[in-house]
Amino acid sequence: MKKRLILLFAPILFSSLLSFLPSIIYNTAMPIKIVRPNTITYQKTLSYTGQVESVETREIYLETAVIPEDVFVEPGTRVQKGEVLAKIDTRLTKSVLSQGINESNKNQDLKEKTLLEQYGKVYGLTGEAAAQVFHTEKTASPIQQLDGDFLVPSEIVSPIDGIITQVHLFADTLYSPNQAAIVVNSAESCKITIQLRQSDVDDVQVGTKALVQGEGLNGRIYQAEVQKIFPAAQKEYSGFTSETVIQTELRVQDWDENLKSGYSVEVILMPEEPVEYFSLPYEAICQDENNIEYVWVVQKGRAVRRDIITGEELPEAIEIQEGLSFSDNVIFSPSAIEDNQLVHVQMEGSND
Repeated sequence: MKKRLILLFAPILFSSLLSFLPSIIYNTAMPIKIVRPNTITYQKTLSYTGQVESVETREIYLETAVIPEDVFVEPGTRVQKGEVLAKIDTRLTKSVLSQGINESNKNQDLKEKTLLEQYGKVYGLTGEAAAQVFHTEKTASPIQQLDGDFLVPSEIVSPIDGIITQVHLFADTLYSPNQAAIVVNSAESCKITIQLRQSDVDDVQVGTKALVQGEGLNGRIYQAEVQKIFPAAQKEYSGFTSETVIQTELRVQDWDENLKSGYSVEVILMPEEPVEYFSLPYEAICQDENNIEYVWVVQKGRAVRRDIITGEELPEAIEIQEGLSFSDNVIFSPSAIEDNQLVHVQMEGSND
C-alpha cells in the first residue's frame, strides 16, 4: 500500500519541484545592471572668458577747442563714412578763442614786466637792460600772426562706416581738445580677446574654430576663428598665484548688433575635429592586481570575465580598442562578482 502511494505521489512531487526550480535558481542569482558598448562622438574643447572689441576703433580728435552748433549723433547711432556728425559754429568759436588768446597775452606780459622790475631793483638795472639779460625781446606768436583766422573746422564727419560709442560734444558748449570729440567703432565685425593659457598653446593655432555664447545674446551661439596669437607671453596674476598667458584674438564670423563691444562672453575653442569612439562607461571597467583591465560579460545567465584593451579617456567614458562588440552585455558597476557566477538582469545601465 505504501509503495503504491509513493508511486502515486512521486510524479506529483517531482512536477512541483520542477515548477519551483526556476524561482529557486532566480533567488540564488545575483541581480545586476548591464550596459552595451556604444559609439559616441567626442570633440575636445577649451573654455575661456573673452572680451568683445571692435575690429576698428576711430577716435576723432580736434586740434583746437570748438563750439558745436548742432550734434547729430549719440552713442548707438549707426553712421556711414563721410556722414556729418556735428556742425561747428565757426564764428562764435573764433570769437571766443580770440578773447582767450588776448587775455593770455595780457597775463603773460604782466608776468614778464613784474619779473623784470624785480630783477632790475636787485641789480640796479632798467627794465630794458633786464630784458636784454633775459633775452626776452618780444616776437609775434604764431597764433597772433594768423590775425584771428584760426583753423576751425566747419563740420565733423565720420571716417568709417560704424556705430558711435562715445560723444563728448554738446551744442553751444565749448569743447576742449584734451579728449576725443567722437569715437566710432567699425560696424563690419568684431573681435574677441582671450588670454590663452601656456598649457593650451600646442593645441591652438591660427584658424582654430570656436563658439561664442553668453548673457544678453538672446541665446544665440556665434561662430568664431582664431585670427592672431601674439608673439610674447605675459604673467596674469590672481591673488598670490600667477599664470603665463598669451593674448589671442578671434574674429567673429556671423557678428550682429547683439554682440556689443565691451561684453564678456564664453569662448569655447575646438582644437580638434569631432571623433567617434567605441566606448563603455568607466563604471563597467575593472582592473586586477597585474593592472590588466577587464569587464564582466553575461553569457547564458552567468558572469564571464573578458580582458579588454582601452584607449582614449573621455569625460564620461573610455574607448574600447579590443575585446568587446556591440552585442555584448557588460555588467555595469560590478561588485563581488565571481567567474561563472549566476546572475540575472535587473535593469540596463546607460551609455549615452
